[in-house]
Amino acid sequence: DGIIDAVVTAPISKTSWKLAGADWPGHTEMLAARCKSKRKVMMFIAGALKLALATIHEALFDVRNKFTIGCVFEPIDLLDTALKEYFHIDKPKIGVAALNPHAGEGGQFGDEEHRIISPAISLAQHQGINCLGPFPADTLFLRAIHGEFDGVVAMYHDQGMIPVKLLDFEHAVNVTIGIPIIRTSPAHGTAFDIAGKNIANPAGLKSAISTAIQMAKTKKARELAHANTTNT
Repeated sequence: DGIIDAVVTAPISKTSWKLAGADWPGHTEMLAARCKSKRKVMMFIAGALKLALATIHEALFDVRNKFTIGCVFEPIDLLDTALKEYFHIDKPKIGVAALNPHAGEGGQFGDEEHRIISPAISLAQHQGINCLGPFPADTLFLRAIHGEFDGVVAMYHDQGMIPVKLLDFEHAVNVTIGIPIIRTSPAHGTAFDIAGKNIANPAGLKSAISTAIQMAKTKKARELAHANTTNT
């Protein structure tokens, strides 16, 4: 209804959700369902790194079987839109990670790069998105934080989360893109092991709040600029 500009969620225990009978593995899936959005992607911000995931809460064993051109294209497309709409990056350059070691090494270590990832990149390029790859993941993130790319698409959860948390564990932020609302959260979990010890660090939640505010302001500024351009 436009009453609220953004939503910030705190960490949840996915185990507790399951025990309570929740049908969703996490906030991302729940919010997409509540918003009736068929598209949803997890995006993470850690320092200079902005990253989206091709697959979300999937067992590593299942990733290969659920890996499609569509599931790679979607985060490229949504990350491109998010970088423009929320972060003032008018012409984003996106690097796409490979799934296999050495980007498959010409098919020696898997054919997903040739069969799935490259066609998804070509599809995005044909729609005007500046994206390149697939690149070996062990070097792509370094290239991104050195400024070669504005955003990165990782193929599975831990491929993306490891560099995010190494770069800025305390301040990293999760953003849900593809849904019609702004939603952020800290990129860490519930940390039940330190509950009640008065040692929890609120930096992640503060970052999630400030990121949500910044995203909302940027979106409104762009909408106003577009309206002014249309009216002149």
